[in-house]
Parts: sequence; structure tokens; C-alpha cells
Amino acid sequence: MKTLIKNIFAAGLLISFAACKQNDVNPQPDNGSLNVTNAVIGGATINLTAGTAPYLTSSSNAVSGNNYAFLPVPSGNTQISLATPALAATSTSAAIPSVTYYTGNISVDKNAYYSLFLTGTSPSAVDNVQIKETYTRTYPDSTFGVRFINLSPGSNPISVNIKGAANGSEVGTLAYKAYSDFNKHPAKLVNPSYIFEFRDQVSGLLLTSYTLTTPYFHNVTLCLRGKTGAYGVILDNDY
Repeated sequence: MKTLIKNIFAAGLLISFAACKQNDVNPQPDNGSLNVTNAVIGGATINLTAGTAPYLTSSSNAVSGNNYAFLPVPSGNTQISLATPALAATSTSAAIPSVTYYTGNISVDKNAYYSLFLTGTSPSAVDNVQIKETYTRTYPDSTFGVRFINLSPGSNPISVNIKGAANGSEVGTLAYKAYSDFNKHPAKLVNPSYIFEFRDQVSGLLLTSYTLTTPYFHNVTLCLRGKTGAYGVILDNDY
């Protein structure tokens, strides 16, 4: 009887172990992921079209101004477009045509990650930065990664430091549309937040600062946007 109980118990452990291993498997959809950041000065909400029709529903393919969104896109070579929705004429207002912020063919690998940063001085003068991401998706215990990108059109090169540290100690110089690698920092209870200061690299003048609540065990990107007198920062929660 004892032998039978032991055998049943052992079998139960094997079944439980197999079930746990299956639950650890988290397959990704058969597409890629595109992180769109809308830092265009005066930018409005834009919608993604992939191929010939809106990809996803109208409520989940939108990126508002001064914000970002992760959007799944079909794998393969696909034409995408990001544009404001057209508004039909009403009895009190004229029709408003769609404004295209970006259009182009992108080659997307299955389960790969891409970033498209939109910038520019106005919706009629949009510029962009494209990255196929190769970042670390998991970090050792009690660390995180932070990257910086200069999306301020017409700006001088910038530098970044943590408040209290020397100017440029985090990133020495970033020209317009340039971006840094991910810098690793501690993410412990004694580090609940970090204050990052963005400065004019030449003069050292403080342009703006951003208090980052520590993002435990993953990556973020801090995007400097705007222009003189109206700088801001967009936080992208990467993987």
C-alpha cells in the first residue's frame, strides 16, 4: 500500500511539473510589434493603416500627440501609413482632410520589435527615426534600462545627467534624432525614482527635467520633444 501511495505521489509531481512547464510557454502572435511615438510639434491623433485597410480596430490603432503606442503589424513586407482621420463636412463646419504623418514599406520579422519615432516642426513637416530593436528584454534582479532620444527639431546637441551628477554624465551628447544605448541602473527599494536633467550640451543650460518612477526589471525610453521654451519628455515603456 505504501508503495502504491508513493507511486501515485510521484506521478502527481510529474504531472504538476509538466503543467508548470506548459504554462511557462508564452507564444507570441505571428506578427511584429511597432512602437510609434508621436512627438510632432502640434501633432494630433493619428491612426495606423497596414496594407489597404486600418489594422486593428479604430480604437486600438491610434497614437495621440505627445504619446506612444505599441501596435502589432503583419510580418513580411507591408506598406504602413500613419495619418489623421478625415472629417466629413457638417452643417456648421467644412470638411477636414486627412494629414499623413508617415507612409512607407517596412520589412517586419515575426516576433520582432520595431520603434518609429515621429518628430518635426509641424504636421506638414514630419521627420522620423526608425529602429529595429535588439534590446535586452529581461534584466537581472534589481536593475532596469533607460535610453534617451533627441526629438526636438532645431535644437542644439543635448546632454543628460541624473540630478546632482556632473553634466553629461548619463549621456555626453545627442544631436537631433540621435539616441543612446540603454544604460543600466539599480532598481531597488532605495531607488524609488530618478530625476534626469536634459541640458544644452554646449552651454549647460537646463532645458527640462523628468522624474522617472523606477521601472523595475525592464527598459524605458525618455524622448525629449518640443522646442525652446516648450520642452517636454515622452516616456516610452519598452520591454
